Amino acid sequence: MSVPLQFAEALWVRRAFSAAGHTVLVFDYFLTINDEILYIWNAPRSFVKVMFLFNRYGNLLGQTFIRLEEAGLLTHNSQSFCGYFTLITAIYMLMCTESIHILVLLRGRAIWGTGRRTTTILICSYTIYFVIQLAGALLASKGGHIGLPGCLLRFSYSLKWLCPGSTSF
Repeated sequence: MSVPLQFAEALWVRRAFSAAGHTVLVFDYFLTINDEILYIWNAPRSFVKVMFLFNRYGNLLGQTFIRLEEAGLLTHNSQSFCGYFTLITAIYMLMCTESIHILVLLRGRAIWGTGRRTTTILICSYTIYFVIQLAGALLASKGGHIGLPGCLLRFSYSLKWLCPGSTSF
């Protein structure tokens, strides 16, 4: 089965942008490591600090894992590998996105006050939203695939990353 030229070009462009984005991400870590050690690592332990560090380093590790697969270093011709890779990627993206959402909710709670009713509304709304997102990610990870080796050619929830800030899939 031959790959259409336009699809191959689009795939190459996606890989190039992904590599450039990962390079900028790693460069940003090196640029800000001194300030992070000074202001974040030396700060007292808190839930906000843990969420920030989870997002910062979880994002770096997850993006590196995805880039290794895109570069062909983790490529496996097994469809089950691609299925697991797609599922792990979908869950990873949700965790990174939701850790930031939780920080925004905590900030909103601090601004609006710590009333029990407001807290309950925020928690219930967020839980409903998260369950819908998780269900959508799991359903999309079971989507179709193109009969070519490599997980990059699989249609999945990971297409969400093509449109930053998008919450629909």
